[in-house]
Amino acid sequence: MRQIGQEILVHLFTGYLKLLEKTVNVQWAENSMCGGSQIFGFWHEDSFFMNLVLAELAKQTSPVDVIVTADTRGDYIEKMIKRCGGSALRVPDGFASFGALKGILQNAYERTRSIAVALDGPLGPRHEPKKLAFYLSEQAQEDFVGISVSYSSKLRLGWRWDKYVIPLPFSTVTVAAHNYGEVDKKHIPELPTSANAPECGILVKEI
Repeated sequence: MRQIGQEILVHLFTGYLKLLEKTVNVQWAENSMCGGSQIFGFWHEDSFFMNLVLAELAKQTSPVDVIVTADTRGDYIEKMIKRCGGSALRVPDGFASFGALKGILQNAYERTRSIAVALDGPLGPRHEPKKLAFYLSEQAQEDFVGISVSYSSKLRLGWRWDKYVIPLPFSTVTVAAHNYGEVDKKHIPELPTSANAPECGILVKEI
């Protein structure tokens, strides 16, 4: 029954994404990617629309793999990513993640692929970035690109920890992709939570 429920959700979500793709006006406030493989970071609340953003980014850079939790929460997310033309990398929580991350880095070297990760995922706290994306940037010696999104009209799921956002059809979505260069987990950039926020690219937070 759980699998059937997941299939229904995936069908509904992918159908809605197709509607958004046809009706939403996407504006780029910034796009400073350098091409080639990169590490993309975004806020978990923007995960739904990021399916369409990453599909667009993949046209400008190497194919994008998205890191997804290995537990059951990630099952339907992986199916959504695949049906939208992406690839999911399942990573367990805690110490078990180290072996999986080692394999991800090795594959990135060999296959020249970009990696995307929700900075405050999988379970928050909201807008507090974890070190994973910056560790990957440091180890792979790849540029980190922070992606922030703003919506002119949306539904926000206020009862969720991430205040998950679902944009509405015929709205405008503004996307900013800022290249911070190679970063490391001890110097995390101060990342804007909105594409309309003031640019924060030169500030860093010591960890």
